[in-house]
Formats: sequence, structure tokens, C-alpha cells
Amino acid sequence: MAGNLFREALIAMAVCPQTPHALEAEGDVRNTRCRRPSGATDILTIGANPTPVVYLSGLFQRFGWTVHAAVNLEDAIEFLQEHKAAVAICEETLPDGTWRDAERILNSFPNAPMFVVIGSDRTILDEVLAVGGFDVLTRPLRESEVIWPVASAWHQWMKRFQSQDTGGPPCSDA
Repeated sequence: MAGNLFREALIAMAVCPQTPHALEAEGDVRNTRCRRPSGATDILTIGANPTPVVYLSGLFQRFGWTVHAAVNLEDAIEFLQEHKAAVAICEETLPDGTWRDAERILNSFPNAPMFVVIGSDRTILDEVLAVGGFDVLTRPLRESEVIWPVASAWHQWMKRFQSQDTGGPPCSDA
């Protein structure tokens, strides 16, 4: 059991040097915090297949990350009209489009989420990167191959969001 706790702690540290929840800074600065922007979700999943949603929710909610599921592109658009999302993880094929449609539309939103595609293989990586996407996750999803790219995408979005001077004080490592 202690081994599992140690493993969980290592995974949590690997997820991101900065977690989405408030972090108190020690020292002379009073109540300096790094917070997820108000109304922001950490991960927006887009796709009709419930398996990746359940897997990603279980994987990231144990770290306190928020995950919102959209079954299609239309639902994702409606969600982003009212909320922000740091990372959008999109199935390669959607009921109402493809990942290309999703990337193009989501990228048009202010503070667009970092875009990650779940695909059958990494052959689409160059295309995803060329249109501004962040990475490709391949099936079967494996914890060791999911946590780092998604946490890195979240961290990059947070740094970009904070550099626009739209959200609280910058993270200590931003």
C-alpha cells in the first residue's frame, strides 16, 4: 500500500510542476496563488465514445482536475461559448465532423484550448502540429503516455493565458 501511495505521489508530481488548484507561495508575497481561471475546465473531451472519457476522467480527477465531456463538436462549441478549457482532447472522428473541423473551430475561440487528438496511430502527428495542435495520443491509451502530454498542454495553455494578463498573478514557474 505504501508503494502505491509513493507511486501516486510521483505521478501527481509528473502531471505538472504546477497543479491547476490554488497553490500557496511561501515567502514575502502574501497569498500569492496560481489558480485555474474562473470558469475554466482543465480538460474538455470531445467524442461519442464513452471509453476515453471514463478513462481520462478517472486518470485526471484523482489529481483534482476538472473534466467535461462533449459528445460531439456542437456540444463542445456550446460549452466553450460559456466556459474556458485548458486542453481539448478530441477523437479522430466525431459524429458531426473530424478532428480537423474541431481544431479549426475551437482555435477561433478566445483563449482557445490546447488541442490533443486521440487517434489510431501517430501518423497524423505532423498534420496535427502543422495546424496548431499540441499532440496525438494513440490507442490503447496508457497512463504513462497520456499524463505527460496532457499536463504539458495544460501548462502551456496556463502560461499563455497568464501572459495575456487576463488571469491572476503568474504561476511561479510560468
